[in-house]
Amino acid sequence: PTPSPNMINKPMPRVKFSLEYELRVFRSSDVICSNPGTDAEDDDSDDSSIEPQAPPMTIQHYRLGDTLRSTKDMEQFTAFGDTIQSIYALRLSEFAWVKRNSGDWTFCQLIEWAENDRGEEVMTFSVSEMGHRKSLRPSRWINMVRKCSPHVRSEYFRSVMISL
Repeated sequence: PTPSPNMINKPMPRVKFSLEYELRVFRSSDVICSNPGTDAEDDDSDDSSIEPQAPPMTIQHYRLGDTLRSTKDMEQFTAFGDTIQSIYALRLSEFAWVKRNSGDWTFCQLIEWAENDRGEEVMTFSVSEMGHRKSLRPSRWINMVRKCSPHVRSEYFRSVMISL
């Protein structure tokens, strides 16, 4: 289907991270993707030339407040813009890594994303099972927030699955 002119001209949301940086950030819901040439009858490739994929990563379980055990457990990008987009894509209840004052990365859960009295979007994370919280303004996100790698899970969900 052809996108409507409204969708093509839709303004991109702006996020301010500091006085020096102002970035245009897009969300995956704003992008219309089409993959031409992916129909089965158009595929005349030889599967014998496909290299085997690496085995999937072992699931890693963490509890709120746990310290990062391996950098493979967090998403890391070389491009600044990719890092920003991955942070901006976080949704409520998702788990992430937050850098603490000690310099350690801590397993946390995003529990609130709201505007403060200055009109800035602030992310608030639960950083421990005792209810401790850490709130971060946008200017700190790039240095202090990272998404979890897809193979990272909460220990809470592991115990729920075992009890079923």
